[in-house]
Amino acid sequence: MPRRVRYLLYATVIAVMVVYVGVKAWDRSSSDASVAAGLEDFLEPWYDAVENQDEEPATVVFVGDSISEGVLLPAPVYENRMVGRLQTALRDAVDVDGGVGFMPPYYGDMRGPDDTVRTGLPMVEQTFGRWGLGLRSLSMPGGSELTYPDQRATHVRVWYGQMSLLGGQGKVFVDGVDVTAQGELSTGEASGETLSSVGAENASGLYWTSPELSSTSHVVQVKSVAPSTSFIHTGVDFFDGDEDSGVHVVDASHSGATAAHFTSDRAVAGHWEDVAAREPDLVVVNLGTNVEADYAGALRKLVDQALAAAPSARVLLVDGYEPGTWTTEAWQGIRQARQDVAADHPDRVAVFDLAAHWPTLAKDGTTNDGLMLEDARPVHPNLVGNQRMAEIYAELLTPSGN
Repeated sequence: MPRRVRYLLYATVIAVMVVYVGVKAWDRSSSDASVAAGLEDFLEPWYDAVENQDEEPATVVFVGDSISEGVLLPAPVYENRMVGRLQTALRDAVDVDGGVGFMPPYYGDMRGPDDTVRTGLPMVEQTFGRWGLGLRSLSMPGGSELTYPDQRATHVRVWYGQMSLLGGQGKVFVDGVDVTAQGELSTGEASGETLSSVGAENASGLYWTSPELSSTSHVVQVKSVAPSTSFIHTGVDFFDGDEDSGVHVVDASHSGATAAHFTSDRAVAGHWEDVAAREPDLVVVNLGTNVEADYAGALRKLVDQALAAAPSARVLLVDGYEPGTWTTEAWQGIRQARQDVAADHPDRVAVFDLAAHWPTLAKDGTTNDGLMLEDARPVHPNLVGNQRMAEIYAELLTPSGN
């Protein structure tokens, strides 16, 4: 059975069981009134961006690990992840519509399904590699094809990278028709017959934008067409009248990631170039669950890179719940590191206490309140937990009065 697919049935059963038994969601009355308390002034530029989203997009990028990316969620995964549900909630709050937004070529969660379908020659996941948001890219050999689930869209944007050795050529098909030559490159130039992954050096943050499409559902395929080479593909944005406006929640996380992963030379040349290309108003960082040698040092370096990549953005460090795999004493060191790093940049970096709005997780799972995937030593939010986390962030990121 293909990779990930064998877990699809398991994830679906989990979702059905959660709904069937009617598990108790976390008591919202404990948090809703004070989620943004103390952060109102810090988030004012973000609130302004949301209020003015009809003039230019309000964009928030989430950088994190499996807690932000999602683990073992039922298909279609993009509809059930925290980032997708948050985007829907924010748009509902300010009464705007839009396309599904960014979809990565695959998820870092090795145990769950992808939303895309691969055909042709086997592709290579460049995990924690040189290209793409969340350090995710697909190396597509000539003759391979990647198909995204059909989405309503007026424009699509296909992201890709270049490499200095054996770079290939790609094409974009919409509803079975090759539209590559009708698009526009991120340089502002008209596209040629193919998209090129050939470069003098490795490069990321490149994209191709489609011609205008009818506002109906479309199937997008990315095809690698040059034999003995590889096209580097890093994801697709689906816009539905919101390519130059609206509210966009962008997933830039990777299951298993540490802060150090996002400070590597590869991340600087890849992930942070993609972040910069999106010109976000806010970068939310939730890392620390996966053990690393020097979290404080890596987080400090990560924040410096985030501030450089997004010079107009503010960075919000998430002080998450204590995972069941950590001791309280060790976790306090993680929490203190976040406070210390934020103190270095008081005007542009702050800490959000997510843990204050989540149950204190007992190691035996008895206080999970139906939000966690694991019965014991809880770490990952389940389907209900992803929804609850989206609600918390939506409360935090929605301007008052909406």
